[in-house]
Amino acid sequence: MIRIERMRALRSLLPVLGLWLALVLGGSACAQGDHGTATKPDAAAATQGDEHGAQAHKSTLEMTPAEVLGAMHAHSVPHPVWPAHQHGEAPAWYTFYNVNQWQWISIVIVLLIMVNVASSFARPGKPGWIAQVFRGWCRWIRDEMVYSVMGKEHGRPFVPFFLFLFFFVTGQNVIGMIPSVHGAFEPTTATGTPYVTAPMALVTFAMMLGFGMRQNGVLGFWKGLLPHGLPVALIPLMIVVELIGLVVKPFALCVRLFANMLAGHLVIASVIGLIFVFTIMFKGSALSYVTAVPALGMAAFIFIIESFIVLLQAYVFTYLSIIFLHQAIHQEH
Repeated sequence: MIRIERMRALRSLLPVLGLWLALVLGGSACAQGDHGTATKPDAAAATQGDEHGAQAHKSTLEMTPAEVLGAMHAHSVPHPVWPAHQHGEAPAWYTFYNVNQWQWISIVIVLLIMVNVASSFARPGKPGWIAQVFRGWCRWIRDEMVYSVMGKEHGRPFVPFFLFLFFFVTGQNVIGMIPSVHGAFEPTTATGTPYVTAPMALVTFAMMLGFGMRQNGVLGFWKGLLPHGLPVALIPLMIVVELIGLVVKPFALCVRLFANMLAGHLVIASVIGLIFVFTIMFKGSALSYVTAVPALGMAAFIFIIESFIVLLQAYVFTYLSIIFLHQAIHQEH
């Protein structure tokens, strides 16, 4: 009986998951459009390409501090990884960006873990430690996040979706914390760009509208946005205020996640970049190595804080999505 209820809940959320994947790919298309606009072939772009090519062949001592910090921050900007195209040439519509590859890798990792957790219930004996850990996470998300806000009766159908949301965001955040060298397969924090967080926020917004109108009726949902007993003179003003408030919710989800994830990586990159800046200032002398010690210590400290942030931001994004969806469905509360 429990298995049947689980299957029904999953089937009810399949359209939402499909919409999410479509919007994720749509975010990639937006990134391509923006990249194409910014790289139209002209004299300025050609000059910029020459500068980047010259910078790539410079040694550290030949670079300026601005060039060093620019190179350190370049990995935070989404860039095409396939197919390759010349600088100044607009990417094709099917271009695959670095954030896309890590989104799909995150989905595969979450799928493998959840399949292991689900199959652990059918296997005899004590489950492995990975299954035990993620069982605890799933139970905590269900009881302390979904049920505590929406209640067991109304929240049960949405548990699979919010489990996926939490682990999907966490996976992307954790991948971005992997130390690496620059290259085509360099780990990237996909959630550090609005091209990724905006589609996820739009899925939450679509669920708010869809399930809100399904529960209250189309007219009842929009009517329910206004407070009861409102004076007639204030109705036009409150309509504008409530509509702005409705749109601000997904906007806040988008900006909160990408701004926090991007800021942490920019700080770490800036601190690491100071090592090279001091090397340039002291012309590679022994004093350059002395200044590297506090810079590395600060970078390690920020990295530890960022390791906590990756879980915190996944929690905040998921929990706010639960609250916004519950408010849209149960407007009387």
